[in-house]
Amino acid sequence: MTIINSTNTLELEQGVKLAEKYDFVYLSIGDGCAYTCGPEGDKYISDQVIDDMIKLAKSNKKIVAWGENGIGLNREELVRGKDNQIYWFKRQLEAAKQAELPVVIHSRDACQLVFDILKEADMPKCSYGKGMLHCFNSSAQLALEYVKMGYLISIAGIVTYRNARHLVETVKKVPLEKLLIETDSPYLTPEPYGRRERNNSGYLKFIVEKIAEIKGVSPEKVAEATTANAKMFFDIG
Repeated sequence: MTIINSTNTLELEQGVKLAEKYDFVYLSIGDGCAYTCGPEGDKYISDQVIDDMIKLAKSNKKIVAWGENGIGLNREELVRGKDNQIYWFKRQLEAAKQAELPVVIHSRDACQLVFDILKEADMPKCSYGKGMLHCFNSSAQLALEYVKMGYLISIAGIVTYRNARHLVETVKKVPLEKLLIETDSPYLTPEPYGRRERNNSGYLKFIVEKIAEIKGVSPEKVAEATTANAKMFFDIG
């Protein structure tokens, strides 16, 4: 099972073709925050683009989620485009409701803002949760608040890094049945390879092993649980 994030309309056509070609490939659609705040944002997102994506999602069973979308404030141009990000984030949450899809949420240097918007949006529960927090990298307290709201927490290679103490604490406290794992390929390659190598799904085992170490369970148990969680979340099989 492979989920491709199509974070702009230019990627969408390629993603649909791959999902049609391979049985194990599925698609998450939406416009990422970097594409909603720049001077050329209209190339990537508009009400018509979103309406077209809703129609596509309703007609294509290989589309299993909406996102990733959200807010990132980690670069100057993103901060300048904050208001646009907020507008299109809210607009896409409404689109996900219309498409009846769970949401994949991007949040970087915007933890409280994203949380408050999601709380106000009151997203409906889909097959297994309202959405997932993509590449979660914040506090255990915030993660548990998201779990209470009906969201899953997705763990990437960051958890294997030496400076990931807060994320280790998050993994300790969030129940295994509320965790997902992901690559964020080609980024966030886990240790022992770190950022020297391009990431790929073959490195997921290092995330599994780290979660198992933190929780004091076997890697097999973590792999089985997170696979089952993903299948339920994306309503696959």
